[in-house]
Amino acid sequence: MSLGKTLRRTYRSLFARIVFVYLLSMIALSTTTTLVAVDQFGQLGREWLQRNQIDMAHHLAPVLQLDDGVYSPSTLEAVERVMTINPALSLYVLDTDGTVVGAYAHDRCGLDRRIDRDAIDELLSDMPMLPVYADMPCRGDEGVFSVAPITYGPQHQSGYLLVQLEANTDVSMANIWQTSSILRTLLIAGCVALALTLAVGLALFALLTRRFSRLTRTVQRFAEGDYRQRSPESIDDEIGRVGRAFNDMAATIEAQVEALHDTDRQRRELIANLSHEFRTPMTSLLGYAKQLDHRSLDDETRSGLDAIRANVERMAQLADQLSQMSRANIAGRPLCPSTFSFAELANDILGKFHPRALEKGIKLRVENQTAIAEVSADIELIDHALTNMVDNAITATNTGGTVSIRILEFDDARLKIGVRDTGVGIPKKEIPLISQRFYRTTIGRERGEGTGLGLAIVSEVLKRHESQLVIESKPGKGTCIWFTLPKAILDERAIRPG
Repeated sequence: MSLGKTLRRTYRSLFARIVFVYLLSMIALSTTTTLVAVDQFGQLGREWLQRNQIDMAHHLAPVLQLDDGVYSPSTLEAVERVMTINPALSLYVLDTDGTVVGAYAHDRCGLDRRIDRDAIDELLSDMPMLPVYADMPCRGDEGVFSVAPITYGPQHQSGYLLVQLEANTDVSMANIWQTSSILRTLLIAGCVALALTLAVGLALFALLTRRFSRLTRTVQRFAEGDYRQRSPESIDDEIGRVGRAFNDMAATIEAQVEALHDTDRQRRELIANLSHEFRTPMTSLLGYAKQLDHRSLDDETRSGLDAIRANVERMAQLADQLSQMSRANIAGRPLCPSTFSFAELANDILGKFHPRALEKGIKLRVENQTAIAEVSADIELIDHALTNMVDNAITATNTGGTVSIRILEFDDARLKIGVRDTGVGIPKKEIPLISQRFYRTTIGRERGEGTGLGLAIVSEVLKRHESQLVIESKPGKGTCIWFTLPKAILDERAIRPG
């Protein structure tokens, strides 16, 4: 079996499909889990940042001296000192509505922007659920922050000091990924768990599908004709119950097949006995008819005598073919292959038909186009088959026609044998039917020729040799029926000249 066929069979197997779906599911689950974990680690980093610096706004509020005014020299000087110490911070002063009234970023970015009061109130509550996000004035996206109630300006207006903490989040996350032993441990543990899950899953799938495969092989061998096959399944689960149901079905089918074989054997024996018993009275009738043929008879009586003789000869031929079929189909009859020259067999068979062909004016010939026409087959059965093929060809060929046995090379291991005639031919629609028992072609029925058993015997013989008939025919132009037989394996030393 080629590698391509093996891969296709493996891909189409139940195990491969289960593994494919399982791997896709694991990949999807792992990807989803990774994405969720990365997002949650990002959330964890922001929570850690906000939790550790939640009071930063409270600590910076007294330092900034906002009572002198949002943009007073003392306030701007204090902001500059803070930004020098931690340039990643962004400071904003909000009024009670959350509107930015003081921005200390570059170009006073975010001035007059409004911060959500709900986020501010959540962070200032007794037990805030961290991280708390708010839309940052300059960036416009969500970020974590620290906030503290303050008063600002000479009029001591109420408001809030908001410190944006988000600037360091990415750096903090990168540091966490690079330096956190916990994350590394979790990553390694996750990969190990995934690998173990895959290994255990594949092992379980292999164990389950192995039983399916074993049951499938049993059913396939049973379908191929080994009726003794039984499922070994003993576990009381779905597979085991299917196996036991198959065993019950197989036992029933085996018994029925044995009964059919016994009935077929009895039928063949009956046909053989009847055909044998028929030949004796028919031979006697044919002898009396030939004796009467030598007497002086009027035309009407002679016509009737000719009809009797023709029908007796046809019945004798039918009895002989029934006897041949019963011998070819004996149940349990082993093939007896031997090595023989097919060219010699073909010449012997044509020799038997020479008188009949000479009487009809038909040419017989063997066309051997092979160097060595040695085959390995049951010579008795092949003799029956080829005899019937030549007999049919002569029957279908008119005076002046030709019947030939052709021997050709089919491939390195087989010979192609064909019987060609220049007779009446077979209609295309009847070609699939002519190898059935007792089927006679329309032309044969009109001419009163044939018994409908010749090609049925041939087909039966070829099946025993693992070959089959191939029929090519055109009405009015003749027919070629061919088949193949295995070449004999010869000792090269035996055929080497000298």
